[in-house]
Amino acid sequence: MLVLATSALLVWFAGAARAATTSFDGTRTITFNGEPTFPIVLSPGPPLGASTPWGTNGLADTSAAGVNVYRTGTGGIWSQSDINAALAWNRAAAALHVYTWPNLGGYSQALPGSSGDEGLANVVQTLTDAPSGSAIAFWKGRDEPWYSDIIPSALQFAYCRVTSRGDPSWCNGENPLDPSQLWVTIEAPRGTAADLAPYTSVTDVHGVDIYPVTLAHTSPNLQNVGKWTATLESITPLAPVWTTIQICSSGSVDKTTGNYVVPTFQQERYMAYDAILNGAKALTFFGGNNAGCFSGSDATYGWNWSFWQSVLEPLVQQLSAASPIAPALVNPAKTPTVTTPGAGTETLVRQGTSIDDLWLIAARNGAGTRTVTFKGLPSWTHRASVYTENRTVIASKGSFKDRFSQWDVHVYHFVEPLLLRKMAPAKGTVGSRVTLQGKGLAAATGVSFGGGVKARFKILSDGKLVTTVPRHAKSGQIVVTSALKQVRTKGFFRVVH
Repeated sequence: MLVLATSALLVWFAGAARAATTSFDGTRTITFNGEPTFPIVLSPGPPLGASTPWGTNGLADTSAAGVNVYRTGTGGIWSQSDINAALAWNRAAAALHVYTWPNLGGYSQALPGSSGDEGLANVVQTLTDAPSGSAIAFWKGRDEPWYSDIIPSALQFAYCRVTSRGDPSWCNGENPLDPSQLWVTIEAPRGTAADLAPYTSVTDVHGVDIYPVTLAHTSPNLQNVGKWTATLESITPLAPVWTTIQICSSGSVDKTTGNYVVPTFQQERYMAYDAILNGAKALTFFGGNNAGCFSGSDATYGWNWSFWQSVLEPLVQQLSAASPIAPALVNPAKTPTVTTPGAGTETLVRQGTSIDDLWLIAARNGAGTRTVTFKGLPSWTHRASVYTENRTVIASKGSFKDRFSQWDVHVYHFVEPLLLRKMAPAKGTVGSRVTLQGKGLAAATGVSFGGGVKARFKILSDGKLVTTVPRHAKSGQIVVTSALKQVRTKGFFRVVH
């Protein structure tokens, strides 16, 4: 099991993000400074310093929605202007507490002591030595190496030179440049699992880019996103898998006629969740700068703000670190297996904040519209909110039904109902401990005393939690809150002064 053991860099400057030591844990979940994180990446983001059509700063607007990483640099040899631009991006990203992903693909085949080696060292050291180096989260290796007929051994030195990982002999005795960040390699959706498997040894994170919506196929088989993600996961059993899906790619545009196609919201949403269902630990959205898909005022502002507003922003907001589903995207805890009869629907159950907080993601690829039956949920599940849809479903004996069309995704959120049975003691001074017993307490998100005063608490089990009487608490009922419900003790707790 590969777990990158590197200590966080404690580098700060005015308005900076914390130094991004990136790693992953034994469940292949990516961590930023030890915190489980689901990267949401723009490749590339809007032009640095540019405004949106509605007058806000482009970087600030996208990061506020939930984008937390931006690809920077060039896939070739970096000029001084490229370095300066990357430094400026790092400064801007650090000020907003988001991160960058500099592209080192142009140096990926460097040899020891070569001009490529010198250039690689110059880029990495210049970016990391600056205070704004705190914004760097990942390094990008060579794009689509198997499809480009680049053998894995040709990538060994650059990977080892930067990260110190791989066989020590690959570094040729040279000191590592930056072991604190992960190296990411993205494959084309080509070849076989056996063809791509050897590249896992020369990267930390292994991914795939797949853009199925084209002018030639405006209604393609979107399930290929999940299939290719699953292929990468099958050959990368000890490290994270990263999926890149489209905004606008070369197949989206006819340069002769000017015609173009971009995914609909339903298509983009299906592709994103299908990737997650099949093991993606990060999502990248590619091609926002491709002018072939610009409409309206996009050309004036240098990025596809039309697609952002209509499709990508609401999707990013659904998956962002501030979203209700965020804990479930990085929680690897064991969950029930939910099944559906027949083929055509994929499911995944994830815990949110506790064992009583379950998220069921279901995506249907089958043709037509069907009612799908789900079985295998815990017996306590009853009512679920359907995420972002403003409706509920009702389960009975671990089963429920819902309606799906092709490429529909429904996300169900079940939280075990709270029940309070006992409170002990029934009185106490500020700072004293009170034990609450009941059911579903593992899903508790807050405890407050009389007067609505929030209190510190610790969950001991699903049936017990301990809380501390806070300052300024008044005598009255103690209130426990979960994601779906709020309950009160039957008796009053008397605050003794």
